[in-house]
Amino acid sequence: MIKQGQDKLVNSPICDSNACYESEFTTADGPIKTWLCMTSGYTSNTTMTLDSEALKQTLEYTAELIKDLRQDHKPPGGGDVLAWFPTVITMPNKGMIFPEPIKGTDDWQWTCVKAVAIPEEEQNKYPDPKNPGTFYKHKMDMKNPYKFDKLCFMDAAEKLGMFTKQPINIGSEGDYPSGVSEK
Repeated sequence: MIKQGQDKLVNSPICDSNACYESEFTTADGPIKTWLCMTSGYTSNTTMTLDSEALKQTLEYTAELIKDLRQDHKPPGGGDVLAWFPTVITMPNKGMIFPEPIKGTDDWQWTCVKAVAIPEEEQNKYPDPKNPGTFYKHKMDMKNPYKFDKLCFMDAAEKLGMFTKQPINIGSEGDYPSGVSEK
């Protein structure tokens, strides 16, 4: 059984922003902390120590660019040095965010692509290999990417639609928050 702990924002060891999301949960093997820096997009967790099986498996199955961008840092609050990698987010009905090299340079950026619906009559061209007999209903629109600086991961996440905006209830007419007036 997994038990969720308290989530909070901490300073990122990658870029020192105060927008690093820390989450803790408890598994049968004990507590695990995870981090996702919303400025740089780097992520790690307490299983990613430099001599761990988790790191060995990650390196075996991870794209070369992501391995090349790896950074090793102590986590917020201290502890063993951990491997940190840029995250890749895939939301099948919304889209993807991934690191991508900038052509002609040694630098990189975040790329966000939106998911687009596949017309029902074309879905048979897109079989789901994990679920034989079923077909994808969305595909990634790689022809219309959005590009973001490597320290603008949160902008890419917002473009993807990862955050919901909460409506603001202003109240009755003429009842505006300080500094807001009716035009």
